[in-house]
Amino acid sequence: MAQTIGTIIVVVLALVVLSAVLNFLFGVLGFVFALLPLLIKLAIFGGIIYLGWMVFRKLAHTSES
Repeated sequence: MAQTIGTIIVVVLALVVLSAVLNFLFGVLGFVFALLPLLIKLAIFGGIIYLGWMVFRKLAHTSES
């Protein structure tokens, strides 16, 4: 009888721990996926600034020659 109750308690505790870990994992994944559109916009904006800087340097370099 005591072994059965002990097994039930261990299973319940394992389910609680698994639930807590999965809750944390899904929270982190949700946070990452929520920030993904912002990161894509920042990457595009940074790429446009970089291309503009390269064009500016190319035009400045050709005018010096």
